[in-house]
Amino acid sequence: MNKKLAIGLLIGGLFLVGCQQKAVKVEEKIVPKTYICHQTTDKIKIDGLLNEQDWQKAKAIRFYHLRKKPPQDYQEAESPAIGKFLWDKDNLYIGIEAKDKDIWATIKEHDGKLWQEDVLEAFFKPDKSKPTYYEFEFSPKNVVLDLIWPKRGARSLEFAQTLESNLKNLVKVYGTLDNWKDTDDKWVLEVAIPFSAFKEITVSPKIGDEWSFALCRYDYSVYLEEGRELSSTAKLSKRNFRLWEDYDILLFQK
Repeated sequence: MNKKLAIGLLIGGLFLVGCQQKAVKVEEKIVPKTYICHQTTDKIKIDGLLNEQDWQKAKAIRFYHLRKKPPQDYQEAESPAIGKFLWDKDNLYIGIEAKDKDIWATIKEHDGKLWQEDVLEAFFKPDKSKPTYYEFEFSPKNVVLDLIWPKRGARSLEFAQTLESNLKNLVKVYGTLDNWKDTDDKWVLEVAIPFSAFKEITVSPKIGDEWSFALCRYDYSVYLEEGRELSSTAKLSKRNFRLWEDYDILLFQK
């Protein structure tokens, strides 16, 4: 074979392999994880302690750091947090323990702009075939923002409907609020959301039902290099908490 021809074929082959590898990379998609949400065996007291046996047995779900620009490397959040779920016939329970060296929350009004300070958020899409989804936000000051969104797209809160969910929540702060000069430890959130809050889309789930979900967080801190960190339990392909295609699955079981 002609030497120049052989070299040309080799270079061409390497080029094709490179193109194929790039094509495969472009086609990569987030594969949602499935987490089992177990039924409670005893009554859950909403006291911010997460000390019942059911909580001890519930699966711990890690939060991942979200970068400003992709690709994400899905490293555990610099301010680590874990979330847990439980359920009974009436309520969906959320427990989150969020490590935080600088706990900040000054907003007092219900349905305030909680995302402008430290906040934990929960997004639920009970039915993927419908555009509606739900958003709940919780501050270290135990203030709540609860919303139902008819569809994704509009960023204005005027597009959403405030939701009188009648949830119960309590936060325990291990540190001092709004004092950046000291070092705090963590804050712990415990929530009971009645399934009646989701009545526009679904009824109380049955064993085997699946909901899409993501637990998310804004952490503002003098200890963070960028001044704040966004994190999520779902491995989101973009820095967008409303990217429900990437949400994980909550599977209701005994």
